[in-house]
Amino acid sequence: MNKKKNQKDLSISVHFDSQETDSVQLELDLRGEPVLFGLWKFTLQKRGKPLQAIDSWTEICVHREKGCEYLELDLPLSDNYRLQRFFLLDNTDRLLILGDTLLWDGNNTKQRLSERNDHLMYESTLFYSPKLRPKTFADSTEIFFQPNKPKSSPIFRVFPLALPEWKQTNKTGIVTGTLGIEQATLVLRQQTSGISMFAPLFFDFDANRSGTQYTWRHLTVGENMKKVPDDQAVGYRVQVNKEQFLLYRSMTPSANRTVLGHNLIDDFCFARFVPETGVETLIVIESEK
Repeated sequence: MNKKKNQKDLSISVHFDSQETDSVQLELDLRGEPVLFGLWKFTLQKRGKPLQAIDSWTEICVHREKGCEYLELDLPLSDNYRLQRFFLLDNTDRLLILGDTLLWDGNNTKQRLSERNDHLMYESTLFYSPKLRPKTFADSTEIFFQPNKPKSSPIFRVFPLALPEWKQTNKTGIVTGTLGIEQATLVLRQQTSGISMFAPLFFDFDANRSGTQYTWRHLTVGENMKKVPDDQAVGYRVQVNKEQFLLYRSMTPSANRTVLGHNLIDDFCFARFVPETGVETLIVIESEK
C-alpha cells in the first residue's frame, strides 16, 4: 500500500506492504530531492527481551485539517504490546513530525500496575541523503543537516522531543536516551520504566528559520488536579523563531486532561500558539478506545 502527501516542494511517500513486516519504507523529498529515505526500522525490548511483530502493519487513521496531513499505522507485537506509528506533515509551517507510540493492550489491573515497573528500550533508524552533512552538538541534543558544501546554511534540523534539549540538564521525565548519527543513519534511542512510551522526532524544514532561536520543553499534563505519569500522556512545547507549537499524545483510554491550560479529551493533538487568541488547534485525532 502506498500513501503520498504532497506540497509544492515538500512531500512524503509511505509504503508499508514490505516483506520486512516490522519496517516501513518512506521517502521525504525537499524540492524534488530525497533527504530521508529507505526503511524506517525499530527495535524494542522489555526487560531485555525483544518485542517482535506478530502481524503486519495496518492503516488506522488518515486525516487532513488546516494544512496538516496525518497518517497512522498499527503493528501488533508480542507480549500484548502494539506499536502505533504516525506521520504528520504541516504544509503551512513546513514541519514534519514522525513518531512511534508503544502501547500495552492488557486489561488486568494488577498486571498493569506490575508492567508499569518494566524497563522498556526503543531504537529507530532512518537513512538520510549522502548529499547531506549532519552537525551534532556537544551540549544539546538536536541535529542540523546541511548540504555537502562549505559555509552553507542548515537545510533542516531535527529535535528529539521526548529527550531534554540540553544533554547535561536534570531529567524532567522518566525517559532518557540519545539522538545521534551512525553510518549515515539518524538513530534515536529511548529508555523508560513504564508501561508505554512515546518517541517523536520534530523536523523543521523552513530555511528562513535556520538561524533563529529554538527550544522545546516537556510539559506537565494534569488530570483531576494531579500530574499524569509520562507513560499515560505527554505534552511538549516547541518554539522555532517566534512560532510556538504544542504536541500532545495520550496512551490510555479517553480522559479529560489539561496541558498549558488547554483542555483535551483526545488521543493526539497538534496546535499552534497564537498571541491574540491562545491555542489554535491544527489537527486532533479523537480517541476510539
